[in-house]
Amino acid sequence: MILLTNKYLLLKALLVGIFSLFTISYAFGLESIRWKVQTGFVGEDIEGPIKKMFENIKTISDGKIKFRYYKSNSIVPNNELWSGVIEGNLDSAFTSSVFNANKIPALMFFTAIPFGPRLIEYKAWMQYGGGQAIKDKIYKQNGLHSIDCMTFPPESGGWFKKRIKSLQDLKGMRMRVYPGYGAYVFEKFGVQTKQVGFTDIMKEFEKGFIDAAEFSIPSWDLWLGLQKVAKYNYYPGWWQSTTIHELIINKKKWDGISSAAKLIITTACESLLIKSAIRFSAMQPKAMEELKKQGTIFVSWKDSELQELEKAWHVIADEESAKDPLFAEVYKSYKSFSEQYAIWGDRAYLK
Repeated sequence: MILLTNKYLLLKALLVGIFSLFTISYAFGLESIRWKVQTGFVGEDIEGPIKKMFENIKTISDGKIKFRYYKSNSIVPNNELWSGVIEGNLDSAFTSSVFNANKIPALMFFTAIPFGPRLIEYKAWMQYGGGQAIKDKIYKQNGLHSIDCMTFPPESGGWFKKRIKSLQDLKGMRMRVYPGYGAYVFEKFGVQTKQVGFTDIMKEFEKGFIDAAEFSIPSWDLWLGLQKVAKYNYYPGWWQSTTIHELIINKKKWDGISSAAKLIITTACESLLIKSAIRFSAMQPKAMEELKKQGTIFVSWKDSELQELEKAWHVIADEESAKDPLFAEVYKSYKSFSEQYAIWGDRAYLK
């Protein structure tokens, strides 16, 4: 028994020693990285988790990897984050592909599209359906590396002063709509869309310049005060079923760091992606309860209305594909995977 105990203690000491050597080797072997990162977002609800992720990277790397955090619009304008990282004014940026979709429309598939997938289906397409390979190709051609790093749950489906009895009621309506293909779908039904910054939405309502608006998830709609200017809040937000945000890094900088450093940064992003999905979803019931207390009436889009809206989206996607080969490539990849996934997805989950 004593002999076995001694052998056990010797083995334990040996394993501890090996682990300690590995830890010391890892700490000294990991290179020092000091990168500037600018966020494209404002508000502690979003910035808090982002900052925490960079703190985690610093902790896990034992202080070897540090991101110097800069606020929105501080070094370059948010709509120039891509060029800021490409040209070296920034090493990286926490942003969204939508900010560059005016130049490369296909990028909308990597933020949010009308009647798009839930998070699991999106990541399944990206990792196993060819989506990531296409995205990597686009970003590599532009001197960037991208990692999916945060997600928002479905947005609410718009705030309207008057109840919509049919899609015909949309004709002539003036509505603030987030930049993207959701706006084009609304325009197919006669809506006069406006792209207004979120800080000006309330002013637009109060001055009578708009009749409706969409902004974000219920908790942020509540924070903005949309319940004070519009009574009817529609669901679901079919133009943004899932919203993806990303960490972009200068490709030369990314290629120049070790595999260990890449793994730390990538794993931190993957962790935040899941945590954000859980955190932001958990916030919405309480927000909706408060909206209801303040007189908000929740309305669901009719199935027939959603079908007509989705048909309009596919018409738009076909039109865009006919004039943009890259858009066509991404749309074909996404649509093909979505149709295959439906064999499982349409049956596996309770409606």
